[in-house]
Amino acid sequence: MLLEKSQKIFIDLIEKSSIEEIIWMYGYIYGMLYNSNKLIYKKNKNYKDLPITIVYGTVTGNAKELALCIYKKLIILYKNIKLINLEKYKNHQLYNEKYLLIIISTHGDGDPPKTATNFFNFIHEKRLNNLKNLKYSVLALGDKSYSQFCKAGYDIDKRLKEIGGSRIVNFHRCDVYYKKDSNKWFVKILDFFKKININSDNKLCGKILKNIILNKKSKDKNRKIHHIEISIQNSIKYFPGDSIGVYPTNSSEEVNDILNILKINKNDEIFYILKKEKNIFNLSKNFLEEYIFLYKKLEKNKDIFIDLKKKWSLIDIVNKIPIKLDKYSLKKLFSKLDEIKPRLYSISSSYKVHFNVIHITVALNYFNINGKIKYGYCSNFLSNLKIGDKLSFFIYKNNSFRLPKNKSKNIILIGTGTGIAPFRSFLYEREYYKSSGKNWLFFGNQYEYIDFLYNEEIKNWEIKGIINKVSLAFSRDQNKKIYIQDIIWENRIEFFYWIKNGAYVYICGKKDTMSIDIDNIILKIIENVGKEKYPLLFIDNMKKNSRYLKDVY
Repeated sequence: MLLEKSQKIFIDLIEKSSIEEIIWMYGYIYGMLYNSNKLIYKKNKNYKDLPITIVYGTVTGNAKELALCIYKKLIILYKNIKLINLEKYKNHQLYNEKYLLIIISTHGDGDPPKTATNFFNFIHEKRLNNLKNLKYSVLALGDKSYSQFCKAGYDIDKRLKEIGGSRIVNFHRCDVYYKKDSNKWFVKILDFFKKININSDNKLCGKILKNIILNKKSKDKNRKIHHIEISIQNSIKYFPGDSIGVYPTNSSEEVNDILNILKINKNDEIFYILKKEKNIFNLSKNFLEEYIFLYKKLEKNKDIFIDLKKKWSLIDIVNKIPIKLDKYSLKKLFSKLDEIKPRLYSISSSYKVHFNVIHITVALNYFNINGKIKYGYCSNFLSNLKIGDKLSFFIYKNNSFRLPKNKSKNIILIGTGTGIAPFRSFLYEREYYKSSGKNWLFFGNQYEYIDFLYNEEIKNWEIKGIINKVSLAFSRDQNKKIYIQDIIWENRIEFFYWIKNGAYVYICGKKDTMSIDIDNIILKIIENVGKEKYPLLFIDNMKKNSRYLKDVY
């Protein structure tokens, strides 16, 4: 959307121009955007050339418009992407699709649009099966006032799952005013592709040098934050802002317990599959349904019931309902378990300073599920690593979270909890290069005495003049909770002076609600202190110049 003043200039120019001149302008803008897209793609070399197909079935044109909009956003990052009207889609191509995004309207009382009827009928043919390579997601447009709201999309999503497809993102419905809801779906799609794009083919191996708890004084035995150091080969390089992707493995003890219940030899290849390849926690609904189906079939017990809404681990389900299958059938069943997915952790060291070593900062995640304390899959794995243990990982190049190339530029670092990790890397790097730009650190956590992570290093940097200003927020140290956004507001005049004069802002920590609260307080400062009429435009200009960067999770 153009500003009112710019819009008037644009409309005036168009009205005074000939057809030939308008065509020339169109070609110029298209060429500029095309080159911009190529430039962005070059900047993101770590992105895989993913084969993505977007198909749409439309009635009024909304699904087509939305599909085109999503295509334009994705083509910036991925070259191998296709946009096809379902009316022209060759149905047999479904066997070759790897990533399929389906945007479908609803016709009449829950029927697919006429342009999508052939596709709809094709996937419902009985002979169609074994689409195990297909990863898909369905976004349905409809009208809530109809009883069969988005039923066509629901039927397509359900059928693709039945014939072997895997959902990228769960089925998503949108009402008449679909833009806001469809964007939520698209953000999840991007997040999925980001996890694939982390160059996970390049697995590396490191060895644990150190694993210490940073908040030893915490009375909560489950609330632990670990500082972990990993030795790496000389050839492995990384930059401040990068992350490592960690592949957790399952506990040998738990895997052996599962095999004992199922009466399988511990030396069998199933042990390796369960330990190294498959997620044996948070079992998918698809796996649970298959497990119960086989059990009922074998035991001829149709009364067995499990709560599919409850979170199940493999040890829980085999304990409750031990299934008797031969090795081949078990392998086939376990193939339906989700793969172990890598988790990203910000690197908290500098390659220039900590040569051949990577540091990461890991909070042990824990939850109360069904009355029991359960720990985060990867954080629990990392927290239990001992000195000398091997770790499988890869480097994720985060080119969208980099220090300014001009070392004289000022930077503002805003982080909570383990969000301090990349900023530790930044500060070591700035110290190494003797950067003349100023550094202002905002850090927040619960208790200063317990949770001031890397406090000795930070205080040392202050003494040396590496950090010019430290602003701290420890929410639980006083009766009235003080959060990091409150400290930013307290420093609002100086904060605006810094960003008005070219400072770079970096935000790292939890996406909800921390980063949102910080966005809002910065907008408030721009509007109230800076007297800027369009604070969002001010932020947008900072983002365009890579001066407002976020790494949130």
